Amino acid sequence: MSPRRYALALTALNLAFLGRVAGQAVQRWAPLEFLPPFEAWQGSGLPYPALLASQIAIAAGALWAAARMYAGRRVLARRWSAPLLALAAVYFAAMFARIVLGLTLLSESDWFTAWISGAFHLVLAAELGLVGVYARRFAVRPE
Repeated sequence: MSPRRYALALTALNLAFLGRVAGQAVQRWAPLEFLPPFEAWQGSGLPYPALLASQIAIAAGALWAAARMYAGRRVLARRWSAPLLALAAVYFAAMFARIVLGLTLLSESDWFTAWISGAFHLVLAAELGLVGVYARRFAVRPE
């Protein structure tokens, strides 16, 4: 896969994540009946302003990485690819388990049944994995 295809894949994942961010923001400030209520988007006890700030930072980081990928530039040093891939795998597995447990054994727990949050954590884990794979394949390119 070419660097530009990695950039496009990361951009698609980031757009999905931004859709989630926008959906929750709409429900906070101008609720729409056809969207889930604001509380359904919230998967933690983090105050919404802090959550929104962190989501914007994550989206900006993904945009930065996608722009560098599109230009064929390095995003991370190759030595960071293995730890990032391991983190992405653990993160994905944990969030997948969260969703499965919320649908089965722990259906009484708000955190485990917050499926919107859980699903988009899978998107973020996929973003990390994509950056890790890109770093492994293209880190040798000069700046």
